[in-house]
Parts: sequence; structure tokens; C-alpha cells
Amino acid sequence: MFRPDPAAQVAHQFADSLPDVDARRLGTALRRSVRPAGVVAISQGAQRLVLGLRGAPESSFEIASVTKPFTAALAFELAQQGLLDLDAPLSRQLRAFRGYPPHVTARALLTHTAGLPTHPLRATLGMLSDFHNPYGRLSAETVLASGRRWSGLARQQAGRLSYSNFGYGLLALALAEAAGEPYPAALQRWILTPLGLTHIGFAPLTPLATPHGLLGSAKVSGFGGLIGAGGLYSTAADLLSFAEAHFSGRLRGWEKLSAVRAPAPLLGVTGGWFVTKWRREAVWWHDGVARGTRAALGFSPDTGRAAAVLIGSGVPFGGNHSGPASVLSELL
Repeated sequence: MFRPDPAAQVAHQFADSLPDVDARRLGTALRRSVRPAGVVAISQGAQRLVLGLRGAPESSFEIASVTKPFTAALAFELAQQGLLDLDAPLSRQLRAFRGYPPHVTARALLTHTAGLPTHPLRATLGMLSDFHNPYGRLSAETVLASGRRWSGLARQQAGRLSYSNFGYGLLALALAEAAGEPYPAALQRWILTPLGLTHIGFAPLTPLATPHGLLGSAKVSGFGGLIGAGGLYSTAADLLSFAEAHFSGRLRGWEKLSAVRAPAPLLGVTGGWFVTKWRREAVWWHDGVARGTRAALGFSPDTGRAAAVLIGSGVPFGGNHSGPASVLSELL
């Protein structure tokens, strides 16, 4: 007796709902990427399909850097409310950023063009002492002080695209001061609650998908002082709702591409998203890698389609390192 192939079964269910999805190609991407378990979801118009692949569809996953689009959404909302100027130097607006050079703006942090490195030096060293929580010992004061030093050294790199968790950690601290409350509370007040997202938060949610890390650990990652760069937990269904809010008009400001030159195949970057042309449409997307989970979220404003991929394992030693993004490209 042949055992059914769960990847093929899930792929055919998506292809039956959306005929332009290639079941064979999607099944191949799922087999390569979704190990040992995961959740795949897609929506378009009135259609919504959330399927578990050897896992429960309602499971919550640590989404790592897919947190960044949420941080960006908060920045745009505070700007709409007149609480933050995205293009003025933060040093002229916020007490915590006094002494920062003028090229450090919220827009520069949003688009990874402030010239900052991926991590503060202390975080890199922290990986040696706690692989799962390298940012955990970084206080807000430490992050701000480190940012002040690095931004002064990085003037020559300003304006160039350089992906930075560090920058998004600083951005969250700026948003907290602009909102007058801690970043998690501000995100809840301005984004999560208005959108009705009840299964997204900074504490592990039940049921939590068990992480499977490189070293066999079931620990979740920690983002500590760089909470704006990662640390959210979410279900696939709520990720779809967040993505849909972008082209339904409930979230604003995300459309503007940065003028910075982006390497192929990117068309550009915007607040919280990479923009790539997959097939014929431009797709806004972001992926994330935690110690024991991976995630990807994307949407196409042209087609009104959104998709989310959650995987219960970290980056493998070999095989398909693009993981959830490769599945996302087949769905969108």
C-alpha cells in the first residue's frame, strides 16, 4: 500500500480553489520546505483556505522577521495621526534620539537605509553565550547608545540598502516614544485591535507549534531589546487578515517604494516589505527565520491575493534554504 503524500494532497486542494496554482510545482516546494510540519494559507476575495501539513491549521508560530511589517504599519499609522514625521531627523523629534545624526529618520530605518549593521556588536557576542536569545540582554538604553555610536560611524553607508534588525529595534523605540507607551502596547492599540487580530502577540500563544532547531532544541528565539525586528507569534489566519488590510485600504502608507537601488530580483523596498515581480504581478513580501521556525507572508495588490507560510523548523544544514519564500512564490 502506498501512503498518501500530504504535500501533494495540500497542493491539489489549493489548485482546486485557485486554478492558476500549479499543483505539481507547489507540491514539490512543499516537500522540500515544510518539514516536519507547517501551515499554508491563501485568500483571494471571498475565498480563504488554511491547511495544516502534518500540523494543526490553528497552531501559532514564532514569525521572527515577519514582525517587521507590523512595526512598519505602526510607524505609518503614527505618521497619519501626526505623532511622527517619517522624513524628519529623529534627533529633532524625540528625546531618546538626541545626538543622532540627521540621516537617521524613521523612513531610513523603515527601508534599511540608515547605514546600520544587521546586529549590534553585543548581540553578535551574545550568540556565543545564548544561541536562542542573543538580543535578550540588550536593554533599550543599550540599543540606543549603540545606535548613537554606529550611526555616527555609518554616515558613508547611509542611503544604501543594508538589511538591519538593529535598525528595526531602534525604530520600535522611536515609535514607543512617539506613541507615549511601550511598543507592544502601541502595536496593540493602533494596529492589532483595530484590525481584530486576536491571535497575534509577543507572548507564546496556545496551541504553539513546537520549534525544531538546528541543534535539536525546542526553544523559541528571543528578541529582547530588538523586539521591533522580531518576536511576534501568530496564526496563519491572522497573518492573512493583516496582509489583506493593506489592499483593502485599512492600512495606509506602505505603497511608497524607497528610491534606493535594490539588487535583482527585487523591484525595491518599502516600509516592512520587499517588492518582487513574480510572474506578472508585483508582490509585497517578507520572510523570517527563528531558531526553530520559519515564516513568510506576502500579497499582491494587483490580484488581491494574500498568502502565508509557517514552518516548524529552522534553516536546514542542507537542502532548500529559501524555504517558505519558495512556497509563497508558488501561491502568489
